[in-house]
Amino acid sequence: MSRFRQILAALMYLPNIMPLKALFSAEIFPWAFLYALRKDLRLTMVYVFFLTYLVLSVVFNWGSFSSILVPARAFFALINASMIFFLLIRIGEREYHQLVKIFDWVFGINVLLCLIQFLGIFPAFLEPIFRLFIDRFTHEIYGGGRGVAGLFAEPSYASMSMHYYFAFFMLSRKIDPRSQLGIIAIVSMIVFDLFIIRSVTGLVMILIYFASLQKARDLLKAGLVILLVLGGIIVKFGNLPNAPRSVETTHDFIRYQNYQDPMPWILEQSGFRFASVWAAYKYGFTHPFGSGIGKWGPASIQAMDDIGIKASAMSFFATAMGSEYQGVRPTSFAAGLMLETGIVGLLLFLFTFWPFVSEKQLWIQGHTRAVIVFFLFNVFALGSIGDPLPFVFFALAYRSLTLSQTNDISG
Repeated sequence: MSRFRQILAALMYLPNIMPLKALFSAEIFPWAFLYALRKDLRLTMVYVFFLTYLVLSVVFNWGSFSSILVPARAFFALINASMIFFLLIRIGEREYHQLVKIFDWVFGINVLLCLIQFLGIFPAFLEPIFRLFIDRFTHEIYGGGRGVAGLFAEPSYASMSMHYYFAFFMLSRKIDPRSQLGIIAIVSMIVFDLFIIRSVTGLVMILIYFASLQKARDLLKAGLVILLVLGGIIVKFGNLPNAPRSVETTHDFIRYQNYQDPMPWILEQSGFRFASVWAAYKYGFTHPFGSGIGKWGPASIQAMDDIGIKASAMSFFATAMGSEYQGVRPTSFAAGLMLETGIVGLLLFLFTFWPFVSEKQLWIQGHTRAVIVFFLFNVFALGSIGDPLPFVFFALAYRSLTLSQTNDISG
């Protein structure tokens, strides 16, 4: 692997790093797309049909845009996230191990940087320089219960990404989660997430990861254990003045009995995320071909109006937008497809990835099962449309499985 490709590989794991950020308003740069552009890229026929449908959506709506950059950015967000999958599932064993080695460095640097930010010893004079490449980068914790973000744009994004990092680290190192080393690693990740990154998203990812490691017969017992552990942390730290946001939010949810009527609480805590995803799915069923690639702005306003919830019910729109809906892209790849391409686009996407998601061996092995469950959660419920990391780590998990099967046969 050339030095240039090694750099691209490292940046593939760090999509929030932007060259000349002042020229781009997006938070995700297409490093994954650039890494995938090579002669040995092989796309499946169904994915080609999916791409063709996206291109036709752009072409048919071309005249309604003031600039071609609007639909182009929307189109490439979808391609940047998903195309890399079809390269990584076929890479050779040598390249796979090179990518794992590069990943180890990226993971380690992020953990170290997060700790340095949390301790407040990152040089403040470097913050403006880092902000040239990473949006909203800070040299210390964000404050208000929020933690740090490392080389990512915000704690929630960092938390989601770091869980993929951790899940793949456990997979690549073949660490048994029930061993002493595995238990220490998982506990360390929980502590790191709750008290260093401090994102509410992280709490959800912890529960998903822990549940996905379990076999069906052990799920209830394991669930009770993790709930008792997290419950103890919430009770002990939830009332502290500077409690982690994830702990404080969960503590208040129980203390004020928001579980009796959770919808107002969900709308308040999720910003525009929950409403945008819910509305987009509904919009896709009533508009089978969607709004068209790039038309997510006005379409999202109509979609959120259609679900019958006032913008004033959500703090994001109430405080930042004057209690009026503004165009937002849904925080889910599948919901974004429903909004821009309708149920037709989503079905093509499902047909494309079903053969890989349904691979039985992925679900049998705990570490690969954890990665695929993360993938499904981020794609369908909570993630970023242009984020390649769910597809990158799903592909690497899939490739690790096929390589191990090949080695078993040859051995």
